[in-house]
Amino acid sequence: MTGNRKAIFEYRRQHPDQFPFFCETCTPLRRFKLDPHKGQHDKDKHGISAVPFIEYSLPQIRVIQNIGPSSSSFSSSSSSLGSISANELNSFVLKEIEPDTAYNQSCKAVVDRLCQFMQNNFPDHLRPSEVRKSGSLGKGTAVKGKSDADLVVFLANFRTMSNLRDNLKDILARMKVYLGTYGGCDVEGTTLHAVKVSVTCHGHSHSVDILPSVDILRYNSKNAIYTEMASSSLPAREYFSAALAPLQIDFVSGVPTKVKTLIRLVKYWRKTEFEESTGRQRLPSSYPLELIVIGEWEDAGRPQNFNICKGFYHVLRAIVHYRSLKHAWTVNYNSNHVSNDEYYVVDPANPFNNIMKACNCWDMVAEKARAFLQKPLFRQCSSLDGWV
Repeated sequence: MTGNRKAIFEYRRQHPDQFPFFCETCTPLRRFKLDPHKGQHDKDKHGISAVPFIEYSLPQIRVIQNIGPSSSSFSSSSSSLGSISANELNSFVLKEIEPDTAYNQSCKAVVDRLCQFMQNNFPDHLRPSEVRKSGSLGKGTAVKGKSDADLVVFLANFRTMSNLRDNLKDILARMKVYLGTYGGCDVEGTTLHAVKVSVTCHGHSHSVDILPSVDILRYNSKNAIYTEMASSSLPAREYFSAALAPLQIDFVSGVPTKVKTLIRLVKYWRKTEFEESTGRQRLPSSYPLELIVIGEWEDAGRPQNFNICKGFYHVLRAIVHYRSLKHAWTVNYNSNHVSNDEYYVVDPANPFNNIMKACNCWDMVAEKARAFLQKPLFRQCSSLDGWV
């Protein structure tokens, strides 16, 4: 290699913002300004023909309709859940709620491709040590027709939450540029903690929240993390949420398959019975509903082969009487900091987080649940005592 070419490649290595794409094989590192330039290099030097993320497709998988539907498309079938009999519930769940193999493969492939893009093409200061799937996809509780995902990006060059807080605004701005310019993503905007993007598979849209964080669970004990959180302000504690996501994933994904089926049913009920949150109204998100289901199932004695209709009935009753809810777990800590609240469902990953507080309209949700308990689904059930 001539001296001039060496100088060019050295300049590129020193300016990763201008040359965000790099070859994973070459030593020393070679950087490129555009993804097609890297692709041509891979083909010429290494015989690799890469497929750009924006052109990615899965022709072997059939097209999944309504992969990212609006709330109105869910609402069109909401009457079906309210009018079916108890004998029809299991088949309804299989047809309308449980994601099939092709759906799972389609969602997984497009999200994996986005993870791959971030791991291979983000510049050094944004380089992930790991990208972890969170949300419903990560926990195995996704509902068919709703494939939103959360991706926690653990940044390799950050070790402390204070360092992340000081730099998060700049990190989000840079991620937004790379994802929109080079990643083939439709960037919807940013929140205080995430970049919101939309990616496409077979012409259908997937909404994805990308949350940069620090892998504090790798570098610290849980006890040390909770001690640091105890001495932090309330706003500062919010930065720990994404970092603790692996504990949430482990907790929810570890429940039996049938409990996950009940979780999907309750989430489907929430999606079809309510208009999306607008203005100051904040409906319960998926996570509180997941934990309420798990808590009620545990209180019922953890039945393994329960009746799905009875389980649904008892979860809705728990929502009706939400002011009596007191669910907490000690799988990750010995005591929580919200037990003085009137009612609570404590995040098993975060002893400071009463997740019931994220919703400000539980009275309205309870009334909806009370009305739904009068539907034919429950009137036709022979007995609603217990879960079995």
